[in-house]
Amino acid sequence: MKSISNLLIIMSLVLLLSACNATRQQHYLNTEAMPSGDRTAAVLPFVNLTTHPNAGRIVGDVLSTELYGLPGYTFLESTAMLESLKGGEEDLEYILDKTVAQRVGNSLGVDTVFYGSVSEFRYKRGLDQSPVVGINIRMLDVRTGTVVWAASLTQSGGCFYGCDTSLNLLTQQICHEAVKSVGATIAAGQ
Repeated sequence: MKSISNLLIIMSLVLLLSACNATRQQHYLNTEAMPSGDRTAAVLPFVNLTTHPNAGRIVGDVLSTELYGLPGYTFLESTAMLESLKGGEEDLEYILDKTVAQRVGNSLGVDTVFYGSVSEFRYKRGLDQSPVVGINIRMLDVRTGTVVWAASLTQSGGCFYGCDTSLNLLTQQICHEAVKSVGATIAAGQ
């Protein structure tokens, strides 16, 4: 009997320690302002608020890849976007303001702009060096200047034993869930 209770305690501890994956998502949606029909869009480089030197570019690229599957949207490829803006006065690494995002969207000739910031992109110290990613995303209707969708997403990954989660994998998971959420909203409105 004692060996069974010890086994149950050990199994409970293993399950508890392996389930250390925390997620927090907050979404805002302005359904009345959500545009319909076919749209052109651009994903601007995300503002990097972290100590990782390329976090903004990494998150922006991963989000761009996930957004390619969004129905009704044609995305401006990032190299073409940067080429068309070359020589402009905007520093794309620091676009946090919707007025600047709207001006850049107008100069690119797109209907919708996705922009935002990366607030966390690191491995937290501890027994397992778990990755943590936090991002803030805005979807702006360039014509009206209205933010039609916004999300604040944070997730920590990893577990105590037997798991292997990277910053990139965690970023892909967060971006996939965000795009799935906005895609469902767009599909419901059409």
